Amino acid sequence: MKRIVPFIIFFFVSTLFSITIYFNTFDNSLIINQKVYKFSGEAQPFKGKIITYFKSPSIEIGNVDIPNDLLVLEDGQTIGQNGTIVVSKDVFDKMVELYTNNDIEKVIIDRFPVEIYDDKIIVKELTSRDKLISYLKIFKNNFEIINLDYYLGTYDITPDTPKIEITTFSFPNIGYYNVKIHDKSAVYTKVYVNGKDSKKSGTLTSGTYKIFVKCMDELGYESSKTTFLDIPKSKINFQKIDVEFGKETKFGKINYIGTRNFYEITPLTSTITTITSKDTTSPTINVSIKKLFDDYYSIKVLSNDLNKTKNIILLNNNPINNGVVKLKKSKNLLIVMSKDTFDNYKLKHVSIYNYKTLDSTLTFLDEKRWINIGGVLIKSPYIISWVNPNIERRIYEDKRYIINIEK
Repeated sequence: MKRIVPFIIFFFVSTLFSITIYFNTFDNSLIINQKVYKFSGEAQPFKGKIITYFKSPSIEIGNVDIPNDLLVLEDGQTIGQNGTIVVSKDVFDKMVELYTNNDIEKVIIDRFPVEIYDDKIIVKELTSRDKLISYLKIFKNNFEIINLDYYLGTYDITPDTPKIEITTFSFPNIGYYNVKIHDKSAVYTKVYVNGKDSKKSGTLTSGTYKIFVKCMDELGYESSKTTFLDIPKSKINFQKIDVEFGKETKFGKINYIGTRNFYEITPLTSTITTITSKDTTSPTINVSIKKLFDDYYSIKVLSNDLNKTKNIILLNNNPINNGVVKLKKSKNLLIVMSKDTFDNYKLKHVSIYNYKTLDSTLTFLDEKRWINIGGVLIKSPYIISWVNPNIERRIYEDKRYIINIEK
């Protein structure tokens, strides 16, 4: 055990101070302990260790070219003044010293297309996050970059504390809060509502609330913010109204059948109005009757309502449609029933009298008869002599045997 402990301590210390040497093939730069040097040659992608230090013998053998000293990588690439990767003598001597002291943990040869400045970076080619972060850590101990999978372009890397945004809304009896965190990197966030661990957003009932938010980003920068939310408890009024379909109200024209709620919200009072719409109005019926010739008449029925209607037309108890019909002599009975979508209906009865006209029937009389013309009774057998036959009139005889003449 006494022999093992010193070895373990030595291994730990040597590992703690081991470095990684980077060869950036994008600009042929060599980075050792954050110092940048140049190299040339054909460096191939590599991640591993230096396996040996080849020291050239100090002899001359005729015309044989003996290589200079070299550091050999695991994949066979060599580093030296005449290696596959060419570095200057002072750089090579520094690497040899580090290798001899076991200070080199590994060598990475890769393409890092990045320009690094104090407050920003310029990524020249599409680069993954892991690769970009590993390269930045060579030069920067403290930086922050937005969280993307891939990067291309210019990015600010200045570290900053997370910004907390708390949004609240308040209505009678209900409120809402929402917490947003603005930061370049991932952030650990805790939200407390009246001291209780809560979600980043939620609804609350009436009352007074203290919303406290604290967060910490990947770099350890912390922020906190407190806000208060007062949700008033209001009085709620309920009212019910029955209206006719199509009526104008303060909520607009009622164009539905059934029941709906309408809300009026103020900071102190809320009113819920339940409006039930019904259609109880019967259709209106208009009947147009026009005599055409002889016993033929034009009958047209129109109905009006706020919704669709269906009409049934009966003439002397027989169904007819709008159009030309032939009437029987004497009295004809027209019945119209109109019904809307909500079963409201209207009945209308119209009596149509179809009599002969004077100019075609009055060829009489062989005896004196009582004749009623506009309320004036005349007894005469010679009506045709003083009634203009060119004016259409109708004539009928009542039960008193009085001849009635009407327009």
